[in-house]
Amino acid sequence: MNKASLKEKFLIYKVRQNKDAESYGKLYDYYVDRIFRFILFKVAGFEIAEDLTSEVFLKTWEYINGTPKKIGNLNALLYKVARNCVIDYYRSKSREAICTDEECFENICDERNDLVEETADKIDIQSIEKHLSKLKDAYREVIILKYIEDFSVSEIAELIDKSNGTVRVLLHRAMKALKDIAGE
Repeated sequence: MNKASLKEKFLIYKVRQNKDAESYGKLYDYYVDRIFRFILFKVAGFEIAEDLTSEVFLKTWEYINGTPKKIGNLNALLYKVARNCVIDYYRSKSREAICTDEECFENICDERNDLVEETADKIDIQSIEKHLSKLKDAYREVIILKYIEDFSVSEIAELIDKSNGTVRVLLHRAMKALKDIAGE
């Protein structure tokens, strides 16, 4: 077991035993940027991503303090809660409220400019996002988890409740579809 996971387990223990907000704050600080970025790629707006990120950490706090179950992998738990929050968000909206046209995409890109400048210096991120937005959700999700969030195949499989083989097939098909869209 590495030092980071021991520290994480100790912080979770403190949160669970004493409802220690300071310890949870350390966990929050470590994971918030990754969870926010994951959600931002899935929703149509910076503010919505902020709200959903807050909801993820609130639900995780409640889960940690409300269940006697052992938390083996906080990272996977946070991404699973984030994924479910995004699904719930889209379920609660009518089909017309989901923005998919080019103008909406340009507005999203305008809101993300600061974030994009910090995370990608030379990558044409707008082009990548445009191509990703054309993929079906399952393909987009595995590509983001693998190549942006740097998850392993087994971590992705655990997160989306699929087998390792299924995830490999999804990644292969997603990359083929992305290459077809990009015209390479």
